Amino acid sequence: TIDPLTAATPVHEANLQAGTRPVHLYRDKNDGEVIWIMNDGDNAQGSTTPGDDLVNCATQGGGSVTVIHNSHLGPGGTPPTLLGTTCLLADGHKVAAFAENKRVFVSSETGGEIAVLDGDETSANYRKMIARIDLCKSTKETTPCNDESATSLTTPFTPNTSGPHGIRWSNLTKKVYSIQEGYGEIAEIDPATLAITKTFDLAGTPYTSYGISPDGKYLLLRGETAAPQATKLGVIDLSAATPAIANLTTPEIDAALNGTSPGAFKFSPDSKRFYILAGNGATATKKDRLFAFDWSTLAPPALTLLREIPLVSTGGHGFDVLAQGAGAARYIAVSNAAPANSLTIINATDNQEKQTVPVGTNPAGVLVYESGAASAGNQSSN
Repeated sequence: TIDPLTAATPVHEANLQAGTRPVHLYRDKNDGEVIWIMNDGDNAQGSTTPGDDLVNCATQGGGSVTVIHNSHLGPGGTPPTLLGTTCLLADGHKVAAFAENKRVFVSSETGGEIAVLDGDETSANYRKMIARIDLCKSTKETTPCNDESATSLTTPFTPNTSGPHGIRWSNLTKKVYSIQEGYGEIAEIDPATLAITKTFDLAGTPYTSYGISPDGKYLLLRGETAAPQATKLGVIDLSAATPAIANLTTPEIDAALNGTSPGAFKFSPDSKRFYILAGNGATATKKDRLFAFDWSTLAPPALTLLREIPLVSTGGHGFDVLAQGAGAARYIAVSNAAPANSLTIINATDNQEKQTVPVGTNPAGVLVYESGAASAGNQSSN
């Protein structure tokens, strides 16, 4: 943990114990002072295969979630403290979503399930696993499977091949959305009943990953084609009476002569801007680009391009959005990997490069941080 506020130079405070192979860190949507850490686990020392949290859950098996309390939303807050770790009994990469009823939904990719944890700090069950959702579907399996959601919370499920890898909360529908990459579908889950209320079948589409606009109205679908190489975008309008997949027309990134491999994407917190990087795939004809779109004028299939922003030719890029006020994009910070080893600042008003500064070797992920950003809802736009 590092305090970036007290002094001109960031101050290292402490190293806090998490679990085996911590990967993602999330700020709790319901309490910005709480951080949830996903521990993917390893089956053996040095293994890169997600498995067991050998630090905390060697007996029970499976990965885990560690929770930290951090009051550093302004100068002089209490140093972060470890609240504890919860074992989930399921293997695989983990991602999380936070519902308004203060339930935390954590999917396990290898296990094919979603753990539901109590995120209410006033509850006697705080941080405990209170339910599990078995994502198995016999119609998608070579061997029929049974829904084990009602199984005791101390007994592991039978793994399935659903492969959940991406989970989102909608501020509009008040539902949780989970993509099952193994099944090629997105499930809508009621956070109160834990029932799957809708499914969106991605079969026959190029879409393999997704995001959600901050207002919760649209699921953004992302995929690619190989011949020719191209990025494909689509949306599901969750406000529609019957939500369905709509393909977007984006010739700047998916036309035969403008082929890109899909990279990272983010919205501005006010849902008015959408940004996507062109990946540096070997067969892509267009690389080292950031595309800025006007999401506020979206009318499927049309998505208006504001500017195709050229980036320095390098090994790859990451980025984040600096937002102010009600969440309007002010600047974009883009990392430039080796050999550039730099960070480029882009003005989000005219989408022009303003400054490039040298940083450390081979920069990748970028997070814009400022005092007060978290309490204003603008911390980490992803």
